[in-house]
Amino acid sequence: MSKQIGGRAVVIGAGIGGLAAGGALAPYFQRVVILERDRLPDVAEARAGVAQGRHTHGLLAGGLKALNEIFPGYRQALVEAGAIPIHAAQDVRYERADVGALPQRDLGISFLCASRPLIELVLRRQFQSLANVEIWPGCKVTEILSAKPARAVHGVRFEMKSGEAELLHADLIVDASGRPSLTIALLEALGIAAPAVTEIGIDINYTTAVVDIPAQAAHAWKIVRTDPDPPNPARYGVLIPVESGRWMVTICRHGDVERLDSWDKFLRACRDLITPTIYEAVRATKPAGELRHHGFPASTWRHFEKSAHLPRALLPIADSLCRFNPIHGQGMSSAALQARLLRYVLARASMSTDPIRRLQEDFLGEVGPLLETPWGMSANADLAFPDTRGVRPEDFEENMRRSAATFRAAVVDPVVHKAMVEVAQLLQPRTLLREPHIARRIEEVNAMA
Repeated sequence: MSKQIGGRAVVIGAGIGGLAAGGALAPYFQRVVILERDRLPDVAEARAGVAQGRHTHGLLAGGLKALNEIFPGYRQALVEAGAIPIHAAQDVRYERADVGALPQRDLGISFLCASRPLIELVLRRQFQSLANVEIWPGCKVTEILSAKPARAVHGVRFEMKSGEAELLHADLIVDASGRPSLTIALLEALGIAAPAVTEIGIDINYTTAVVDIPAQAAHAWKIVRTDPDPPNPARYGVLIPVESGRWMVTICRHGDVERLDSWDKFLRACRDLITPTIYEAVRATKPAGELRHHGFPASTWRHFEKSAHLPRALLPIADSLCRFNPIHGQGMSSAALQARLLRYVLARASMSTDPIRRLQEDFLGEVGPLLETPWGMSANADLAFPDTRGVRPEDFEENMRRSAATFRAAVVDPVVHKAMVEVAQLLQPRTLLREPHIARRIEEVNAMA
């Protein structure tokens, strides 16, 4: 039995981050209430509050592991709902201009593929199976409430679909709303400086089609990822299997480009990738519905973890803290890992004389290193393109050379390949690739090149 530290915790947002955080909080509070502005469907369908919900999503092995620890049985429930098991890298065709396609080895790492709505639906059902939790859909939080002299939050104001405003008291508020406007507004009202922001301006546009997997399809892969060739124009292609025997195919391009508003244009964009793999897979198919479009201007890391004056009992998490370029598929898994960190921190804080303060301090003190791996990988990849906006670190060129050397070594050496995939799947920190036993193998392969 966990030691409870409060009466009610309120989570703003019922996305992956909010649901996972709510699951972590449940053993330590009498009640956990998630307030969500959207209507929440009983089936796997996209909702308005997740603008990119109709596009490809990746629940990486590290994120899946974290969710299964918070909600034992989640992985199996997702499989039973139709998710497709994937073995890395045996089932993945990963294509790059410098090394071609990486070897399809069985590295003993697995994850699942499904649509974002299904991933969220199954997670929501797991959350709702807990005895002391509630989700209130159709409730738009308009304000986080704080007593100004004490600089401690104590509740939220929200509007119901009827337009009626209500107040809800809370001993802890977790902002998993996706955009931290509520938290920023509170800081401004209290005269507290907003956190510093690191931003990588990418201006990507992506278009997604869902197609039925052809009956005659007999490929040696289940997933295709085709990376661009910087500094040439950025064109990514991703093909994943999802439930109901379909492929979800996304083309992602940087900058002010022509909208892919027809199937012919979409196919031409597939043909413009550095290899014809995705084009050959889908050229004889037709989309099962309309093409979907989404734009994403910038990755942002709001450094709440460095804020010395964040109001007591307030915790930004997931996209409210850090938003990643979606093409790298890290957002859901990063949110899950943050929720698992919250779970670990709660266990320690429950033994403290001031558990709410300890919880806030420890989470913010430890979340930075957790975010560094996904942020560093995606930022380096994005900054390789000249048009990307953002400050390139002093060792950027060395990082690029090291990354290229790692890919070259991964082609030859299964040990390096596994380490690289463990980092990419957020099972291990990025520092693993600099550990002496891995760095030595990378150097040895490149010395022979």
